[in-house]
Amino acid sequence: MVSEESRRQIREVVHQLNDAWATGHPEKLAGFFHENIVMVHPDFTGRSEGRDTCIASYAEFCSAAIIHGVKIGEPGIEVFGNTAVSTYAYEVDYEMGGERFNDSGRDLFVFVLEDGRWQAVWRTMIISQPDSVN
Repeated sequence: MVSEESRRQIREVVHQLNDAWATGHPEKLAGFFHENIVMVHPDFTGRSEGRDTCIASYAEFCSAAIIHGVKIGEPGIEVFGNTAVSTYAYEVDYEMGGERFNDSGRDLFVFVLEDGRWQAVWRTMIISQPDSVN
């Protein structure tokens, strides 16, 4: 049986890690990311490996963008022993290079329970695409 406490803890981690970067404090992500985290770029076009590298990518975004708003949907959470998957919808309204953007999609994180705390070990973003006719 899946522990509701595990789901609650992961929900809190998701909230806190998004709050960290959305308020311009990507350095706070260190406590949520496993040292060997892998972040796969949207459309699986590349990857970033390691806590420092992944935090640097958030820091780069935060320093280049003016964030006007972030909306995070209620995370879906599946727990399998010491491993969990969480996915949720997001919207980010920001300015970069004098241009305004409103990106939306889904975040997908994989977490492991290690040393009594849940840490992100894998992440990707699924960016919403406009509908197209094939």
